[in-house]
Order: sequence, then structure tokens, then C-alpha cells
Amino acid sequence: MHAHSVYTGGIICGEVKLAITLRMLAGGSYLDLGLIFGTGSTYPYAIFRHVIIQWICDDKLVNISGIDFCKDEERMNAVAREFADGSNHLFSGCIGAVDGWIVKIRKPRKSDGVFNPKSFYSRKGFYGLSVQTIVDKKKRVLFRSIESRGAEHDSTAFKRTGLYKWLLDNEWSELRRRGYYFIGDSAYSLRSFLMTPYDNAMHDTAEDNFNFLHSLSRIVAKSSSLGHFVEAIAIFLGFDCKIIDACMRLHNFIVDFRETNLCVTESTALDREVFDDDCRRYLATHLEQYEDGVYDGGVYGGDQEIRRDDDFSVLRLSRANSLLAS
Repeated sequence: MHAHSVYTGGIICGEVKLAITLRMLAGGSYLDLGLIFGTGSTYPYAIFRHVIIQWICDDKLVNISGIDFCKDEERMNAVAREFADGSNHLFSGCIGAVDGWIVKIRKPRKSDGVFNPKSFYSRKGFYGLSVQTIVDKKKRVLFRSIESRGAEHDSTAFKRTGLYKWLLDNEWSELRRRGYYFIGDSAYSLRSFLMTPYDNAMHDTAEDNFNFLHSLSRIVAKSSSLGHFVEAIAIFLGFDCKIIDACMRLHNFIVDFRETNLCVTESTALDREVFDDDCRRYLATHLEQYEDGVYDGGVYGGDQEIRRDDDFSVLRLSRANSLLAS
């Protein structure tokens, strides 16, 4: 330790290593961080890699397992109650919302073991990794799979996951007996354990109302902050997957911390409710940003339609509130 202090300027403590890693995950430059924390420009990336692999991606800190979740009846009951309360008990057995999102990466190279980089080129116009996730009503990640290329369809990517195969191998019969299922958008295939919306539902029909409440329940997967990687990850492919995994584990850590340690007052609860409603309304009226400008089936939802009373005054009751109150 004395020699290290004399020749290198001191030992870098764990708090500094973690701070450097979090700043780099948020888009910080290793050059700036080397100056800020006095580590020099050659250490931040080594610290970043060590903290991601050895600390954050340790199951002892945060463990994400879809199969373990499906075996935990207490957790499934809690998640199902949250979805039921948010949909006027229409989905009284939903244990998670399935969705896929594409993380932007730099073009894979032969050094990554990739000889067909076009398979990573997504429909959104950039190279990426297709990540499959299942989240609960509080946006907590219950399952994730980071093993598909950006050009793969969400349905195909989900079918490749270990959870999907586990559900098909007669394990679903036990969940079906309890009345549990997942929900997903029209990109997925309808299964006994995966409920999707109606295709081409006519406006103001029972199917249309079902699609709206279905969308309202699964919008948590769209409004989750997990998909908002602004800058392309540009290290190497194997470590890119570790970075994505680390971000999801940190996301769950924050959700759990807020739930168990922060005192929620009436004011903060109202702020959070208003924020969640605003997110759902924005996403419901800007679907073109998430569906490539095309929305084929179901409804748009939100407050696009201006409803009026008998005096032709604008009604303040949104469609969501009217359906949930009925």
C-alpha cells in the first residue's frame, strides 16, 4: 500500500470506483472523469469494467430471474393485484407486461465474432441488440433476455428465451391452474400464457375498450426508462450485454430502494400518480415514435378525442377514467 501510494498517488476507494461507473453509464467521458477524480485517463475504463462485471452484475446484489419469479406464488400474487387495481380488475391474473426494445450499439466487427453484421441492423435504422423484458406495474424488471440481434422480430426473440421454453415444457399448466398470464402487444403471438390485443378492433366496441385497457396496463413497459440509451454503446459486443444487464439491475435496485426506504407522503404520492398519468397520456398519443409511425390494430387511447357534454362543453373525464369508472 505504501509503494502504491508513492508511485501512483493512492488507492482508489470503492466509492470513487462506483461514482466513475455511474457517471460513465450516464454518458460521462473517461477523460473528464480522470481529471475530476484524479485517476488519470488510463484507469476509468478498467474501473468501469471491473465494477460492472464484479459488483453490479453479481446476483447477490440484485437477481433477475423469470423462472424464479414464476415459482414464487407470493410475488406473483402481489404483481397480479397491482395490475388488477389499475385495470378495474379486468386483468385479474396478469403477472407482467412483455415488451422488446432495441439498444443502439456500434457496428459489430469480426473481432466480436460476428461475420454478418447486417443481422444486427434494426428496422429503426441503426445497429442494435434486441432486449426482451417483463416488468411489473412499478416498472421493476422481472425477466430479461439479451441474446437476440437487432433485426429479429420481438416474437422470434421471445421464443428463443429460456423462460418461453420453460413455459412450454408443461410448466405453464401450474400457472394456468392459478389463473396467471402475461400481456404483450400485437408483435407477439397469442398463447395460453400470453394475452395480446384484438387486431383491427372497431371503434367504441367491446374489443376496442379491451384493447385500450390492455394498452393502459402494458404501457409501463414502454414508459420504463430502460430503453432510453441516447448514445450508442461502443466497447465490444460481449461487454455491451453486461452493460445492459447492469443498467437493469441498477434500475431494480432503485425501485426497491424507493419502495422500502423513502417515506411516501400524500403529496409525493399525488406527484407520482400525476407523473405516471402524464407518461401514459404522452405515450398513448405519440405511438408513432414507438411503432415506426404505424399503428395497425386497436386504439390510440389517451385524450386525442375531445368529448363534450350536452351543452357542447369539453368533458374533463378522460377515456381511461370513464372506462375504469364503468
